[in-house]
Amino acid sequence: MKRLVFKEVLILSKVEKAARAETFSPTTNLLTGENDVGKSTLIKSLYHALGADVPGLQNTVWKRARPIYALRFSIEGAEYTLLRDEKYFGVFDQGGHLVGRFVGISGERGIASFLNPLLNFRIELERSEDGKLGPAGPAFYFLPFYVDQDEGWAKSWASFNGLQQFSAYRKNMLEYHLGVRPQSYYDAKKRLVELFDEKARLEAERTTLCTVRETYQRRKAARQVDIDPAVFRKEAEELVDAYNKVYERQQEVAQELKNVRNERHGLENEIVVLRRAIRELDADYELAEDPNTPDPVACPTCGTEIANSIVERFGILDDIDYCYGLIDQRQKKLVDVREKEKAADLKYGQVTAELSPIEELLKRQRSKVTFAEFVAAEGMKEIVSSLSDDINDLAAKEQEVRSRIDDLDGDIKVDAKRRKEINEFYQARMKEFLAILSVNVLSEADYKSYEKQIKTNALGSDLPRSLLAQQFAFLQTMASFNPSIVCPLVLDSPLQQEQDKDNAAAIFRFIFSRVLPGQQLILGTLSLDGIGSDVIPKDAKRIHLTDELRLLQKDQYSAVLDRIGNLHEIMLAAE
Repeated sequence: MKRLVFKEVLILSKVEKAARAETFSPTTNLLTGENDVGKSTLIKSLYHALGADVPGLQNTVWKRARPIYALRFSIEGAEYTLLRDEKYFGVFDQGGHLVGRFVGISGERGIASFLNPLLNFRIELERSEDGKLGPAGPAFYFLPFYVDQDEGWAKSWASFNGLQQFSAYRKNMLEYHLGVRPQSYYDAKKRLVELFDEKARLEAERTTLCTVRETYQRRKAARQVDIDPAVFRKEAEELVDAYNKVYERQQEVAQELKNVRNERHGLENEIVVLRRAIRELDADYELAEDPNTPDPVACPTCGTEIANSIVERFGILDDIDYCYGLIDQRQKKLVDVREKEKAADLKYGQVTAELSPIEELLKRQRSKVTFAEFVAAEGMKEIVSSLSDDINDLAAKEQEVRSRIDDLDGDIKVDAKRRKEINEFYQARMKEFLAILSVNVLSEADYKSYEKQIKTNALGSDLPRSLLAQQFAFLQTMASFNPSIVCPLVLDSPLQQEQDKDNAAAIFRFIFSRVLPGQQLILGTLSLDGIGSDVIPKDAKRIHLTDELRLLQKDQYSAVLDRIGNLHEIMLAAE
């Protein structure tokens, strides 16, 4: 099993001339200490250093210290030190050599461009802002491995900041991490979006050219001109001079208008596709609800048997709701794009008005024939031929794109049998873990699907124990169906809502016994008083923060500065 291990974290404040360094065991680490000693801040710094922003590190006092984070970690035998100073990152190998400088989390220069390939994580999700696909940052990979004190014990997989930048992030990440949708699905989805955009662009361009060709064909049929081209030589030279003056700007405006029209066509095409998908899903649901429909149902194409269960029907309804949500987003975007198109149209009209000198030139006559008629007659034949060639070329490209879209159909479909198997495994683990943690207020309907949030019936001290059971049910399901790089499990203050002595002991016993094989555990809690020695692993490393009320210490400043001060200077040096 591949795994990521935290070896050491160092935090340096040059402003306060204070620092902190803590090393970790590759197995179990117990971080204890009273309130306000910096326990949670130290825990939060671990994944924060990796570009997974966490709540609570933005308070005024901590920001004033302007901390620099350094996390030393290993993955598959390779060791790295990652420095973070606000939005600036630097990665160094075990010998202290610079691997790369990064700015921000996402984008070409973001730290995700280093970490995501290292984790074999290349998922793109739909942005809430504009509906377009964007790469998910490291936080989305670390979701199953971190429970934050401030957010994680209220609802599952909510322990990082910025998760809402992607619509339906929790559903998508559950399907990825639990193995419902393989990496090939996300690769195909990205390619499908690109192909639909390309198809919409080709269709819009071909439609435009067809309209232009029809116009020229009508004009050509109405014109019969026979005159010596030398008669209009002077006018031709004047026309070229006048045309060149406005041509460049006209082309820029025309391109702008073309781009916005392509964007509108693309959105309209996506809405059509989504509405067609809803109709197909509605038909699937009606078939599933029909009492005459057998269970399982044989696929008419490939013969694969697909379960006709309540879970599958809920999945169909969820997919329908998801499509409606996407349509809403596209329609909102369409309103904005249409406004942009109106503005571009107006701008194009203004530029076109500057062509009046050319129009005057085209009205000049020789032998009762205007220069415009002459130019049109000479050029229409060649223009129509050229347009026909371009239209045929675009049609061929469209057909090629349609074929490539059809080829991706298999990769986009979910294996219903596998999803059912994963969901049943998850349900079994939830039932088992809730019993171990003495949670009796939930019914099986509360966890009938892995997508369901636990929040309605579990209140008070039952809620954190329910979420703990769910966190480990997810982990066990991942281990069985989606072997991947296992990251350290970091749990901050699991004894929420005043757990009694028996529940506290049960919580710790459960955590220590259910960590994945070989997985590093870092657990923060107020104390371990009253927890029997038989519960705590023998090899557990204990890190106790005293009542000094400050995480960063003056007496550690020089040592930490010596270790990472030079690395920090290299990270910020000009390239």
